Amino acid sequence: MNKFFYGKLAFGNLRKNGRLYLPYILAAMGIGAMYYIIVALTGDEGISKMPGASDLKIIMGLGCVVILIFAVIFLFYTNSFLMKRRKKEFGLFHILGMEKKHIGKMMFWETCMVGVLSIAGGLAGGILLYKLMVLVLLRITGLEVPFGFSISSAGIANVAVCFAVVFGATLVYNLFQVQKTNAIELLHSASQGEKEPRTRWILAILGVLALGLGYWIAIVTENPVDALLLFFVAVLLVVFGTYFLFTAGSIAVLKMMRKNKKYFYRTKHFISVSGMIYRMKQNAVGLANICILSTMVLVMVSGTVALYAGVDDIVNTRYPRDFALTGYNNMSEEEKEALKGMFQQAVEESGLAVEDSVEYSSLAVTVWKSGENMLIEKSGTVSPEGKLSVLELITLEEYNQLTNQQKELKEDEILVSVRQGEEGEQAYCINGKNFRIKEYLEDFELEGLDSNVVYDGYFVVVRDAQVFDALKEMQKEAYGNRASSVNYSMYADISGTEEQLKECAGRLEGLIEAYNQGKGEEEHLRVRIDVKEVQREGFMIFCGGFLFLGIFLGFVFLMATVLIIYYKQISEGYEDKERFEIMQKVGMSPREVKASIHSQILKVFFLPLVMAGVHVTMAFPMMNRLLLMFNMKNPELFAACTVAVVGIFAVIYGIVFGITARAYYRIVGEKR
Repeated sequence: MNKFFYGKLAFGNLRKNGRLYLPYILAAMGIGAMYYIIVALTGDEGISKMPGASDLKIIMGLGCVVILIFAVIFLFYTNSFLMKRRKKEFGLFHILGMEKKHIGKMMFWETCMVGVLSIAGGLAGGILLYKLMVLVLLRITGLEVPFGFSISSAGIANVAVCFAVVFGATLVYNLFQVQKTNAIELLHSASQGEKEPRTRWILAILGVLALGLGYWIAIVTENPVDALLLFFVAVLLVVFGTYFLFTAGSIAVLKMMRKNKKYFYRTKHFISVSGMIYRMKQNAVGLANICILSTMVLVMVSGTVALYAGVDDIVNTRYPRDFALTGYNNMSEEEKEALKGMFQQAVEESGLAVEDSVEYSSLAVTVWKSGENMLIEKSGTVSPEGKLSVLELITLEEYNQLTNQQKELKEDEILVSVRQGEEGEQAYCINGKNFRIKEYLEDFELEGLDSNVVYDGYFVVVRDAQVFDALKEMQKEAYGNRASSVNYSMYADISGTEEQLKECAGRLEGLIEAYNQGKGEEEHLRVRIDVKEVQREGFMIFCGGFLFLGIFLGFVFLMATVLIIYYKQISEGYEDKERFEIMQKVGMSPREVKASIHSQILKVFFLPLVMAGVHVTMAFPMMNRLLLMFNMKNPELFAACTVAVVGIFAVIYGIVFGITARAYYRIVGEKR
């Protein structure tokens, strides 16, 4: 026998099954190209020298892991479609005299050809598109675009090795599938699963409960930290609930539709509903996969788009003025005056002028709050009763200076502004010491105190330094070396360009360094300097990196969704072809056949989109709270981004459905 016989036979098989293999190869090329690009971005030396490169590398590294895991799952999943269509062909080869070892050799050559084409095409596409992706990433993040073109050896090695292993694993799986079945089973494998599935009510009820619990967690979880911890729990519940409902719940619904005689006994409904019942087990898994992938695309892209679009809101919340100074470790009045003098000197030497400024000293105290009771106590193996909250304390004197008011307080009275948390208590009892709430401050905003949205926060004004110091000593006794220090904060608006502000910050750093020279470690001024525009650049890099990764992964998941829909339409077409030919022979017109087809594919392929829309709607509250951890406090913007992303996705989904439906119609309408 010619040593190239199996290779020629494999090539002929691939060409004959081009309708099945071409989309598979193209999808593998696409995922390979994406994986190369993300690996190359992670190791790009030009990007590593830019500001904010560490954040970008972490984000891109996360993308590498996600794409690789997804590639393994996706290629195995789509391979199962191919094997289902070709088992009958392998069975025919076996009956005609080919032994299973010969079929194995043929499958080996087929896998080699598909693997080489996929890896080579993926690398070629990745190398060609890499520079474009770099331009897009740097454009989004606002970084300068470097000149030159490079090829990542790490990217080539990663793609070649990882995808060779994946294709090798699919070959082993396929050989095992062929080896364990006999020729008769292979011939009839395509028609298996025609027995009507039972209604599994327990699984359907579990699906409803899992989905309901996941939705409940997403809706009622208010604290951003709790939302982060419970997010993956809610995701798993929704994923399991979706699979259970599609596999068991869908059969129950279809059988109820069948019991509705007015609906069921119409030509188009009779054929589509009865056909879907008999094959719902295999349909359900594919539809659930489409639903989950669609939800991932919508949540990921809408969240990252909102984060990027809200950069200005985030920066303005965290840094309301052009310049921010924060002094730590209980600065004395002498040190505060020295810092203010150095700041003024740096501003004047930079040729700038202070337009407006505020300054104050505050103490952040962590407490366990249960109603009116607040406990300052270190958490041990068992957390104290109550909700972890933060009190921001300042004295009445500083409050009056900041607000130009003349409020008065008794020693046991306080003023309270609730940033986030409970409101309405008449008093606070802090470690046994009672404070009557004289007034709740409405619409009180103070620079720097609104940046913490992770825990409940309460802004508290105490009568004087004596009360302030007493509370400071309470938390020092409880927390020891981990106790908070009094922070001195100054926020200023300064007229000048971004470069001038950076120069001013550099001069101030130099003056502080000179001030600290010759002093002991404990006497050093510890000051943090933040320039608003510099921080904006950092947030643009961070949020832009997430946007790039979100769109990048969204495209990968969308590509997978398209391929699953395509294979679903193709497999449905082949399975329905003979059945609809029989229906035409017994009297159904081509028009009635097409109407029945249309009814079926509309139900099958738009159900995942509707369900994904429901998932996104229920996930919105939790996603909004997760964005709060980035100081994104604009739910209207997030809602607008979500609606826009869902609308665009629905249009793309409809176009894909229309294109793949034509392939379905062509198969069903083909003459023997």
